[in-house]
Amino acid sequence: MNSKTKGFWLATCLGLLMSSASAVTGPTQEQLNNADAATDSWLMYNKGYKAQRYSSLDQINADNVAQMKRTCTFETGDDGGFQVTPQMYNGVLFFTQANRTFAVDARTCKALWVHKYKMDTSSVLMTNRGVAIADGVIYRGTPNAHLIALDAGTGKQLWDTKVADSTLGYFLSAAPIYYNGKILIGEAGADWGVKAHMYAFDAKTGKKAWTFDLIPTGSQKGAETWQRAASTATGGGSTWSSYTLDADTGEVYISVGNPAPDFAAQYRPGDNLYTNTVTVLNADTGEYSHHYQQIPNDDKDYDTSAAPVLYEVDGVKRMAVATKAGWLFSYDEAAQKQIFKQAMIKVTNQEKPTTREGLDICPNYSAGSQWSGPSYDPVSKTLYVNSVDWCGNVKLGEVRLIKGQLFFGGAMQLDPANKAIGKTAAFDAATGKPKWSYELPSIRIVGGVTSTAGNLVLAGSMDGTFYALDSRTGKVVFKDNVDKAPVGGGVSTYEIGGKQYMAIAAGNTSKGTAGVKNVGSRIAIYTLP
Repeated sequence: MNSKTKGFWLATCLGLLMSSASAVTGPTQEQLNNADAATDSWLMYNKGYKAQRYSSLDQINADNVAQMKRTCTFETGDDGGFQVTPQMYNGVLFFTQANRTFAVDARTCKALWVHKYKMDTSSVLMTNRGVAIADGVIYRGTPNAHLIALDAGTGKQLWDTKVADSTLGYFLSAAPIYYNGKILIGEAGADWGVKAHMYAFDAKTGKKAWTFDLIPTGSQKGAETWQRAASTATGGGSTWSSYTLDADTGEVYISVGNPAPDFAAQYRPGDNLYTNTVTVLNADTGEYSHHYQQIPNDDKDYDTSAAPVLYEVDGVKRMAVATKAGWLFSYDEAAQKQIFKQAMIKVTNQEKPTTREGLDICPNYSAGSQWSGPSYDPVSKTLYVNSVDWCGNVKLGEVRLIKGQLFFGGAMQLDPANKAIGKTAAFDAATGKPKWSYELPSIRIVGGVTSTAGNLVLAGSMDGTFYALDSRTGKVVFKDNVDKAPVGGGVSTYEIGGKQYMAIAAGNTSKGTAGVKNVGSRIAIYTLP
């Protein structure tokens, strides 16, 4: 079998299930609790509950990474959104596209199984970012707003729960997480005018356990921040990427996106909770704990969309989150107060209201940090973040809610794509002070960032380049182009049989990739010779 395995066609056209797709019984709740520190797996979209995207593996390091080679490639046979980080358990990589879920050997790229989901309704956006894995079952959302469960060993569908009506603009793009017998996931679709929710479902049956309204109404806490909350012309509150959880407190941290209409804030006076926040709930009950709002009454579509990261520095429990507005925030969780707000890129005119004449702003809504949050290195106490420095012009326009159509209340003109600058940057996790910045003019960096004990920072860019930086200096120590496939996903790293591997998702050709020729999606696996 050659390095560019046509795994999808092998599994789907011939209907083969490879013999290595044996019964899977884990991971257990204990393994999930310890996933952030594990070296033999990458269990969640952001590795573990704390979302630190850090590995203590150092077999591949800044001194020898230049010798690293690609060992195999798995081609999915499709294009479109591909924004996953390959998740590994028990020697198998699990990842998703819009309607398909894949299991491949984490060393050889050999196809184990492929599940194709048949939608019964249409969807406004065909993007999916990954799965939850627990007790031998894979859980994922679908573009038509269903939650499904699959047998991790065979790909057989176990149950299917309708979460919301996709014809209204609802969809599930986030990678869910599993906790204490429940699957936690929320809806997206704010840009289509939906009123989003966060949910928990019973992992065995798919039955709904609790709901939290991210656009509160009536007597619910936060409803007073929508002065026209009863209007059908207000909504929003997407959860786009994944979630973060504190296993010590049992609280889930939810990054909540923009209000709607996106640009016409005069239709929704007030702070518009819980949009543009990190909102914290009890994961068992859905009960509200606290929240941090990054932008009240947002009128520029500056979602808080990437999952936050939990970390400790100088004995203080912190939460940090990066936003589309180009800011990196850090909060003291004990005192529930903001510690720093650090600009990652150029930020201009964000406090000025959107007008019908147009307002030049930096960044535009396709820049900043999109669906990928920080990585935290506990040794150097550093946060590493990917972002895009790219400006534009926003204008108010007609405000009209039409079922299944975008509900912007205006438009945004992006600056030419060649003016975008992709960045991977390092910040002191205690103070927010910048340490170094690696920049790629005219090339965006939107995928996930991963750091390791080998003094490596790993990421990819939209020209298809997989690169490693020395985490101490930002110097490039490795580069390889993944078949010119735009990297919108992330890098996972894991150990099998005493050998360290890295897997990267490339081929993202969805929104925000203007001027990029579609290239089929693929997973590439690397290791030392």
